[in-house]
Formats: sequence, structure tokens, C-alpha cells
Amino acid sequence: MILKKKDSREADVAALKRLLTLKLSTKQRTAIENELKFLLAGESNENNSAYYLDFQYKDSKNWVIIHDLRIEHRGRVAQIDHLLINRFLEMYVLESKSYYYGVKITEDGEFQRLNGKYYQAIESPIEQNRRHIKVLSDCIDDKKLAPLRLGIPIPVTFKNYILVSPTSNLIKPKKAPFDLSCVIKADAFISHLVKELDNMSFVTSFASAAKLIGTDTLMEFGRLIARQHKPGSINYAAKFGVTEEGEQEPRAALVVTTPVAKNAVKEPSAPEYVASATRCQECGAEVDKKVVYFCRINKAKFKGHILCRDCQQLPALDPV
Repeated sequence: MILKKKDSREADVAALKRLLTLKLSTKQRTAIENELKFLLAGESNENNSAYYLDFQYKDSKNWVIIHDLRIEHRGRVAQIDHLLINRFLEMYVLESKSYYYGVKITEDGEFQRLNGKYYQAIESPIEQNRRHIKVLSDCIDDKKLAPLRLGIPIPVTFKNYILVSPTSNLIKPKKAPFDLSCVIKADAFISHLVKELDNMSFVTSFASAAKLIGTDTLMEFGRLIARQHKPGSINYAAKFGVTEEGEQEPRAALVVTTPVAKNAVKEPSAPEYVASATRCQECGAEVDKKVVYFCRINKAKFKGHILCRDCQQLPALDPV
């Protein structure tokens, strides 16, 4: 059953198109056009992934589906593209990725995106999704959302999957330092999931059966998760340094309009999880405090700009 559909991005598309009608520098226009292109490509890829999931499970009493879930917890943000939950309290956290030219994973486990003629190192979507799972897990624990049995919360199991667009070229190494079966084409995920469940051992099946909950409990749990959704918005004019009249403003740290909670609990042992309102001044991607600090102590190298890890990289790493 589908408990939440994807939020509309029509307002974001309209805002970007409106900016393109204003007086812009060549750099600003290129950045806004790229933002719009990536937004539309991401929308298409998420819609495709949603179609495969909905087709298989929208009428199921054993699964619930939540699309486009944004959670704010302890001052951190998790943006989950798709969440699939079954009666064994297994939560499949699915991250949709659209790599226009393709993506390659090296034998060292590094992700590289094909950028025209060259491969460029990018952040691991597996690690990115792991951070989303951490926020979701803490939210469930702290708010006591998990179903109870004999007054004790039933353990929830999290599954990390990366769904790559069916039209993207996906290259995996024969050997890798970790299991890469979680990186899969979106149209092959359902078949993979069915095979995975069929291949469960007797011991695993018995342990999962002990956690089995009823359909009504599953629906209630899914609704509790869906209620954690907090939509966010971006001031694109501020992001690209454009005034309403089209006059160029000095480039500055880019700010998401949704503020971080004042009483957010900081986690010194895991600073990479702390949400930041700062965005890369080149591509607009959100960056954490470590990246901001690194850019500030390397002002000469980055010409005083705040750049994400991708934009700090050399333009070409490994020729095709």
C-alpha cells in the first residue's frame, strides 16, 4: 500500500525557469540551467523507480511504500527517495541515482561518474544513504515509533540500496572491498528482492517470523513514519546570487530556507551527520562543516569560494 506519494517539484521548476528570464551573467545562467536539468533528470529517475515499486506492491497488505520522505532529527536531515517496509519490520531505504553518462565503481570501492569523456570521483551513494538510515533509525528510537511486543520495541532491520537509472551505464568491478549487490538498476530491484527473500535460510526465516506483525500494525507504523515528513524549500535566487530584478549579488554561502532546529542535539563523535545550511557555490550541493572549514583554510586554492568535495576535484581522473 502507498502511504505517501512523491512531493511535487513544480514550484522549484517554475522558480528556476523564472530566474532564467532575468538578467544573468553567463556563469549564473549556466549554473541555473544545470540545476534545472539535474532537477528534471532526478524527477524522471525517481518517478521511474516509484513506478516499479508501486506496480509490484501498491495493493499488497504485506508491504507499505513511502516516497520522498524528508526527516529532520537532532539537527540532521535525511532525504529518503523511497522507503519500503514489510511485516517483518524490514525497511528498504532506497536512494535513486541518475547518472546521465554512467557510473563506475573501482576495485577500491570508489564511485566515479562519467563526465563526458572522463571519470570523476564522487561521494559514495552507499555512505550517503547510510547517513540517511542513521537519522531514520535515531528518529524511530528517540520517538519510540517501533511497534511493541510485550511492552518491548520490536527490532527494525534496515536495508541500504542504491537504484541506478535503467538507462545509465553501470560498471562494477569483479572484486571489491565490500558487497556491491546493493547497487542495482531500478528495473531489476524487484526481481533481486524476490530472489533475496526466496534464498533466506531456515534460521533467518525463523528469526524473521518471530518479528512478524499484523497488517494493521504495519499500516500504523508506516503512517507514523510518514508523519515525520518535513518538506524543505530552497531560495534559488539567493543560491545563485540573483536579485528579483535580475541584478547580480556577490557570491556568498548559500542557505536553505528551512532552518536547523535551535535545540538540535550535536553529535561530536559523528560530525559528518550534522546538517549544514551551507551549499557549494559552484554546483549548489549541500556541504558539511568539515568541507566549509577545509575551504576556508585553503582560500587561495579555491579563490575564497565554498566548494563541495566533487567541485574540489581535478576535472579529469581517469580517461575512458
